[in-house]
Formats: sequence, C-alpha cells, structure tokens
Amino acid sequence: MEKLKVFVAGIVMFAPQIILVGLNKSWQVMGIFLICSVLVCILFLQDKINNLKLGKDGIELDMKRAINEAYATIDNIKEMADPIINFNLQLMAGEDLAFEGTKSEERIAFLKKIRKLSEKLEINTPELRNSFAKAKCSVLYAFSSEIYRLWGSDSSSYRISNEIIKLENGSSEVNLDKFKLCINELDSDRRIEAERLYKSLVEFLDETRDVNDIYY
Repeated sequence: MEKLKVFVAGIVMFAPQIILVGLNKSWQVMGIFLICSVLVCILFLQDKINNLKLGKDGIELDMKRAINEAYATIDNIKEMADPIINFNLQLMAGEDLAFEGTKSEERIAFLKKIRKLSEKLEINTPELRNSFAKAKCSVLYAFSSEIYRLWGSDSSSYRISNEIIKLENGSSEVNLDKFKLCINELDSDRRIEAERLYKSLVEFLDETRDVNDIYY
C-alpha cells in the first residue's frame, strides 16, 4: 500500500512535467503545474513527509511538526473554552438570584451561540451538559417571569406562571396546554403578546430537546 502511494505520487509529480515538455509549454505553465503537483503530493503523503525543501535557497515545510502543533493548539483551545463556557452559563443562571435583567429572547440568543461554539470545538463534557441543563432552566425562568408580569404580577398571576412553568429542585416542567388555555382569559392586547411568548417557548423547547431538564 505504501509503495503504491509513492508510485502514484511519482506519477502526479513527474507525469505532467513530461507531458508539458512534449507540448513545448512555457516554464511559467510548467512551474504552475509543478506547484500543484507538489501540493497534491503533500496532501497525499502528509503522514510520511517530515521536511520538504523547495528551491535553491529552500522553502522548508515541516509537515509533521506543523500538524502536531495545530492539533495541540486545538486541544489547548478546547481546554480553555470548556471552563469559560461553563462559567458564563452559570452566570446566566445566577442572574435569577440577583435580578431579572435579561429577557427570554436575550437568553435564548446567548444559549444558541454558546451551543454552536461548543459544537464547533467538539466540547461535550459532563460539566458542560449540566451547565446547559441549568441554562435551559434559566431561560424557562425568564419565560415564567414574563408570564407572571403579563398576567398582572399578583398572587393569581404567580399561580398561573407556576402552573405553566414549574421550576424546583434543579428540574423544570412545562405545561403548554395550560399556557394555551390561559391565553383565552386575556384581553386582546395582552393576548397578542401571550401568543408571541407561547410561540417562542414552543420553539425553544423544540430546539433544546437534547438538553436535560434536570441539573445538579
């Protein structure tokens, strides 16, 4: 297999040059084809090439070292990103204990960006999964607060919001049927806002089906 690789690489390297010489092509054309052939060989034999030197003075490519350093850099980024992402998710959840500063759509947007970042970096630690579960509950808390205010911010609205979104002991439970039923009790203006909130909640739950509803 290895001999076949070398044979194919030799053909890629020299065959175009021989053909171009036979066709009396200019050195510029031959040079372009040579560079392309070299690049193809580098990609084809990158697991074998350690150093490649081109030209009189030399352009040296240390392939193995470059590849190893790239992987090491990616690993370092993952190690640094994991606690940073966790910390920011914990901060969003901790905001509920201090004040209700951000709305549900702001928290959703932040959570989407963090999830996309973790997917790109391929970070999937137990700690991060737990932080996502806590962040999901934090977003639901924001929904609950908006429902509470929309229904009048009194004891009755607290009961309604708690029946629609129940958050306790590190777990969450959402009753969409109850939410839909309660919307009919509102006047026309608040009903429009409640329907928008309901739609946003449904979309959020669909997007976070893979996130746990319980955290520790």
